[in-house]
Amino acid sequence: MVFEMSINYLEEQLYSKNLFLHEEYLEINYIPEILLHREQELIMLSKIFVKILEDPFLISRKISIQGEIGIGKTVIAKTFGKMLLLSAEKRNLNIHYIHINCRKEKTPYNILNRILSELVCNIPNRGYSPQELTFFLEEFLIKSKIYLVLTLDELNYLQKSHYNLIYSLSRCNESSLNKRNYLSLIVIVRNLALLGSLDDSTKSTLQGNILSLKKYTKEQISNILSERIKISLKEDVISPGLVNYIAANIEASGDIRKGLNIIRNATKIAETREKNHVDREEIDIALQNVIPNIQTDIFDILNYHQIVLFYSILKIIINKGEQNISFLEIKETYNQLCVKFQQDPRKNTQIWSYIQQFEKYRLISVNTVSKNIRGRKSYISLSDLPILSIFNELKKKIRDFNSEM
Repeated sequence: MVFEMSINYLEEQLYSKNLFLHEEYLEINYIPEILLHREQELIMLSKIFVKILEDPFLISRKISIQGEIGIGKTVIAKTFGKMLLLSAEKRNLNIHYIHINCRKEKTPYNILNRILSELVCNIPNRGYSPQELTFFLEEFLIKSKIYLVLTLDELNYLQKSHYNLIYSLSRCNESSLNKRNYLSLIVIVRNLALLGSLDDSTKSTLQGNILSLKKYTKEQISNILSERIKISLKEDVISPGLVNYIAANIEASGDIRKGLNIIRNATKIAETREKNHVDREEIDIALQNVIPNIQTDIFDILNYHQIVLFYSILKIIINKGEQNISFLEIKETYNQLCVKFQQDPRKNTQIWSYIQQFEKYRLISVNTVSKNIRGRKSYISLSDLPILSIFNELKKKIRDFNSEM
């Protein structure tokens, strides 16, 4: 059956004004040929891993890359991986680089299965445990004389109960009878402190080499966005002044991804208006419609009482319709929920410790004031977060927790 339509807007778009040269270069997955303002980090990685090119099986490296969202953790690792493979090919070395996103794969089984698939290791088509897959990986690397540099990206999305995978991989070389090394590990996290459930041995291993990324400055953001505009948009679509304006608006977060979204959305708005360039008005509209970043991985690593406490904060704000709620309000609501869920509430000192952790994770801000000699009062307000969506997410987490107890 053929449907008839009076207007096909997709067909119209094919012939409408196009201000893009290569829109795909504004995607977050695009890896630029030149990585601006991360040269020192690439040099540091090169210094750490250069021995692998001299004798791949002599050493094993383990390094953690940490930093806020959108400041280049993934792109640094992937750029380094590309450099490593080029140097290995030049020397005819059997070195592989594999980059796994734990947010997508989620479980040890999926992660290991993906690694083995990329190595083209044929496994019988039946269910295996992660332990068995780890054994297959070790055996395959040894028999094939392959040296693997493995990156586990967005590690915070891995559930705490699955952290034993990190231990297994970090100890992968120890079972080799010939004392050779076959695997190096790079982990990418927002903050290693979020991996609180790691055993001390694994945590110590990952903390041996930490590459901490600083946020980009406003000037660096402008440089990066300008270079991306050159290859993605037609000439003079966005002026240097507007690029600086975008940089000033995202300087606090340093999030390049947000800047790229603003550029793409503002350009599309200008196209819809049949304009040859982007003005401040289109930038402002794009700024208002960019969804604020929320580190949902943080909620994945909070314990039961931390989740109930943060849920209490959201519940109060939603019911009152205003921010700046008191510690006393939070404690009372939290205690009521604990009674409802048949749980023993935490003491005041522990609740306050959780509040400080929330502030550290930039979920809330705490304003402590002294009104009189009787002491201080603390008022809590939320950061720029989508309250209802988080509230519903935490409600589900609490329900899941309670059903398991």
